[in-house]
Amino acid sequence: MFDDWVRGKQAWKRATLSKSDYFMPIPSGVHEEISAFVKTLRTNPMETIVLTPADYPLRRTTAFMKKVRQRLDRGVGFAVLDRLSIKKFDKSELKAIYWILSSLIARPVAQSFDGTLLYDVIDTGKKKGPKVRADLTSAELDFHTDYSYNRPPRYFGLQTLRTAKRGGRSGAVSLMTAHNEMRKRYPDLLKRLYQPFWINRYNEHAPGEPRASFHSIYAYDGNELWARFNPRNIYAGYDIAGQELDSEGREAIEALHSILAEPPMHINFDLAAGQTVYFRNGCCAHRRTAYEDYDDPDRRRHMIRIFLRDDGARTYNG
Repeated sequence: MFDDWVRGKQAWKRATLSKSDYFMPIPSGVHEEISAFVKTLRTNPMETIVLTPADYPLRRTTAFMKKVRQRLDRGVGFAVLDRLSIKKFDKSELKAIYWILSSLIARPVAQSFDGTLLYDVIDTGKKKGPKVRADLTSAELDFHTDYSYNRPPRYFGLQTLRTAKRGGRSGAVSLMTAHNEMRKRYPDLLKRLYQPFWINRYNEHAPGEPRASFHSIYAYDGNELWARFNPRNIYAGYDIAGQELDSEGREAIEALHSILAEPPMHINFDLAAGQTVYFRNGCCAHRRTAYEDYDDPDRRRHMIRIFLRDDGARTYNG
């Protein structure tokens, strides 16, 4: 257990955060390199998932994305890139640019058991449930980290291709600040968050493997503190495991959830088409408000998610 106060940029609150801490306009020189890259791609097509930055002249782009990673690692833990032109580039080209930019942060890895590397976040018309991942719906998503039930990626990105008719606002919160608040307000409950909980795996595993995993919310390896948190997945995990969540565990989950939801603890922002947000997973949690979409399929909200991690295998379980 990390028994100290988390300090520095990563432990932010709304009042201590400025837009310049996370908002990163793409420089003109980078736009020029990206345009040249797409021009090359139009005459020399390649499948997106085999593209590699080393095959293209991207010196300024590489330097810019190094700054993005530094913002994730040593800054506030998330960054909004502004922005790519949705008029100049079509969806497939925007996806290719996104793949290249993301690859300059870390290596793309699978984000589902079937090996999917780029995941479409769209409303399928389904309702949230133990077998339906919430990102396939238009429902509100509470603050959470991604893939708490298997091996979480160190970083992940969300590229915005189209926005909803209304709603779908994003939010970010520091899990490091939340750790400080738990230590100050509920030190005994914080200890419980370092003990494991059952977590629903949404059938993202090989046949015959357990349907729920068993992990703590906070973990500390002597060098780095991180978290994996999704209350909905935990409650479903206990149902799947046939176990009863202890009262202290439930109280600890609700205390942390309540802290994350407090307005002074987090910020809300709208992502425009062409913008991308990157998070250091486990340092920050994120959320999305419910949204109403257009009837026209070509106008519906569409985001693309990518998972990034340099260690372990590229497979889903790492």
